[in-house]
Amino acid sequence: MDAEQESRWAAAQAIGVGEDLVPAALRHLEFLAAVDRRRWLYEGPLLHRAIRRYKACWLPLLAKHNEAAVADEPLVVPLDCEWIWHCHRLNPTRYVKDCKRLYGRMLDSKNVRSSIHAKSKDQSEKVWTELYPGEPFELEYTSPSDDSVYVDDGTAGGISYDLISAVKRQSTFVYQVGTPNMHDRRFLEDALARYKGFLYLIKMNQEKGMNLFRVPTYDVDLMWHTHQLNSVAYCNDMLCLLGKVLEHDDTDDDRAEGKKLDTGFSGTTEQFENSFGVRYWKAGAMYRGSLPSPVTSIPQIFSTSEDDSVSGADKAEKHLTILETTVVELHLQIVDIKNLPSSIPEKSVYVWFTKTKPDAFIRDGGRLDIFTKTGKSIGAGFQCEPTGDLILTVMIDQAYFGASSSSKKPEPLGKVSISVEELTQHDSKLSFERWFELKTCGAYAGSPPVSLRVAASCTVARQAPHVLGMDHIRELVGVTKSSKQPFQLAEFTENKWSFNNSNSSITLDLKPSKDGCINELKYDNKLIKLYRGRRLAYELKCCSQHAEDTAAVTAVKFSAEHPYGKAVALVAAAAVVGAWSWKAPR
Repeated sequence: MDAEQESRWAAAQAIGVGEDLVPAALRHLEFLAAVDRRRWLYEGPLLHRAIRRYKACWLPLLAKHNEAAVADEPLVVPLDCEWIWHCHRLNPTRYVKDCKRLYGRMLDSKNVRSSIHAKSKDQSEKVWTELYPGEPFELEYTSPSDDSVYVDDGTAGGISYDLISAVKRQSTFVYQVGTPNMHDRRFLEDALARYKGFLYLIKMNQEKGMNLFRVPTYDVDLMWHTHQLNSVAYCNDMLCLLGKVLEHDDTDDDRAEGKKLDTGFSGTTEQFENSFGVRYWKAGAMYRGSLPSPVTSIPQIFSTSEDDSVSGADKAEKHLTILETTVVELHLQIVDIKNLPSSIPEKSVYVWFTKTKPDAFIRDGGRLDIFTKTGKSIGAGFQCEPTGDLILTVMIDQAYFGASSSSKKPEPLGKVSISVEELTQHDSKLSFERWFELKTCGAYAGSPPVSLRVAASCTVARQAPHVLGMDHIRELVGVTKSSKQPFQLAEFTENKWSFNNSNSSITLDLKPSKDGCINELKYDNKLIKLYRGRRLAYELKCCSQHAEDTAAVTAVKFSAEHPYGKAVALVAAAAVVGAWSWKAPR
């Protein structure tokens, strides 16, 4: 940052926010995850019933509670009503108008608790039952999908906002922000600072009379959503900052090049970086792509009781997790270069990055252009293991000296080493931007030192996807780090998989079931299903050729935490019967 950019950044950080958004964002993420375990609230008859309950039951109850507390404890909102309320509040101007038209004032969330955070629901459930006899306090998947909702025609018909469309838009948001990175306080604290920078740009544009469409990254958007959920604080903060309530327009989802969202994001990136001298693109904050195709629309229901005994299948699972590989996402951008020898054309230089230690995710490295010389500010995003060093080598393209591309190879000018471990360790800020002095080589070894300005950001380390190789041997084996000796986890006999020290078994059936499952294993409060092809987290979406991969099988784990399934391993083989051995993730 130069002095002017530092001044702008300081002004942005002084913007007042009437809520502590970092812990609020963590609660927000927990709520979104709870709703995602109840995807029947995304569409269908139970969504329609939830909307009726919200309009006819929750809003009138909240209005009573805003006038005078209806319970000694904070009022608890049923989860289905909270989800609809959540989506309504994310259009703050419409929410304010609807509340004022129906109740004469904005309905606040003060002294209200989410059902997933409340210590007790007893008082709230009692008040609810007295007001709405026959209507359950909590709406569950097994609830009858009838129309027995207590109906107040004035309230139910007084909201013109299309809540079904709002739910559809918001149901995809949890996938974009449901990553380990978003739960890291360091990441969220930086997200709050970036959100304030985003608001500063909007204020600056307004003061100049410019109506520009500014597009947030997903870390900024998480903070923006969290801010809006405290409706009164958000409106007060925006009136103080802008003199009006800032609209949140999430209706445009066309990301095609040249469209409103694409040009708006490019403009926001340019303005953010020019205004503050810091990068807008950030690892873990960018669009993750469209949602993977689900394996089922029907949740697996599990009992909440815990079995203290540990089955052989659980023991096998614990053995397998010993062999984890961790991975981080890295975003790297070369911002500038200085002290370049005058004999070298500026546009002839670029950077090639590699990694010192063998890495399961990086093979040959890649090319990075220098922003100030090319104007390309995107950089490179990639995955790697959180070990070793990145080697950045400044290369000189000999084509700028009149040599044909085939006659002379690019010549190295110098290199710099950057520690990946330093960037990813627990006390790191997960990002930096600074100058590095190159170690020059070859004919330029005696020249004045050349420096490279590098911007890097990374996610927190997470478990890498498991990829399993399969041979035609009828046993499942594993290896521990301590002994290095293989041991049998399960054996395939008489058309069943039998786990050691366990009564768990699985009957082989290669005929797909209605949901496409070709095999399943039940044990304790868990279920493992095998599906042909790459599914969920293993789905390849880079091109249409990867839509199907019949030579692969995905293991999907179902549990109370993941009722719609979580991909836990990819079996890279054409046959299901065989021995599974661990291979490095690709």
